[in-house]
Formats: sequence, C-alpha cells, structure tokens
Amino acid sequence: MRILVSFEPAYHAYQGVIAASIQVLRPHTEVETTTPETLGETIERLDPEIVICNRPNTVDPNGRVAWVELSLDSIRPSKICLGGRHAESTNPTLEVLLRVIDEVEEVISTDNHPEDC
Repeated sequence: MRILVSFEPAYHAYQGVIAASIQVLRPHTEVETTTPETLGETIERLDPEIVICNRPNTVDPNGRVAWVELSLDSIRPSKICLGGRHAESTNPTLEVLLRVIDEVEEVISTDNHPEDC
C-alpha cells in the first residue's frame, strides 16, 4: 500500500515524524513525502491509496481510497474520507492515522472497487 504525506514547509518536521512513524509501525507500506506544490504531480506518479496532508482542497482526491486533511489548528477538526465515508476528528493521534491505514488495507483486500474520496 502506498501512502503520501504532504505538509507546508513550516511543518516539514511534523511531516517527517508522521511518515517515519508510519513506516516503522506499518513496514509493509510504501511511504513518501512531498510538498503541497508538487502534491498533484506526486499523486499521479505514486498513485497512493492514502493521502495525508494539511492543506484543504489542494488537489482533487478522486481515485484515492482515503484522504486525510490533517488540521494543524487544534480547534479546527481534521477531515477523514475513507471509502467514500466522511468523518471529522479533533486532534487525531497517530493511533487514529494507523486505524485509517488498517481500515484501508481491509477495504482494499475485501472490495474490488472501493468508493473513492
């Protein structure tokens, strides 16, 4: 499974920690990082199942099984789309992100045509 993580330059350390944590805790995944400016190009090249980013409406999420808009504002909820279902989470933890990854794996393995976000 391919996961793409993208944050604005001011939050590259945050981006790096998220990407490295996912890679260590889910070693069977391929995790890549990119900038918001190259997000669309990287999505086309990598074709990730999951995109985790901090900018809303950066690119069209069409074709992704999951899209997580991770809010950097503690009072604005993060938005999670998984298999066409939408939810919000205030200050989601790494554990929440890992659950999204696990659920995407389950959706991919049991559904030949999962809904897109």
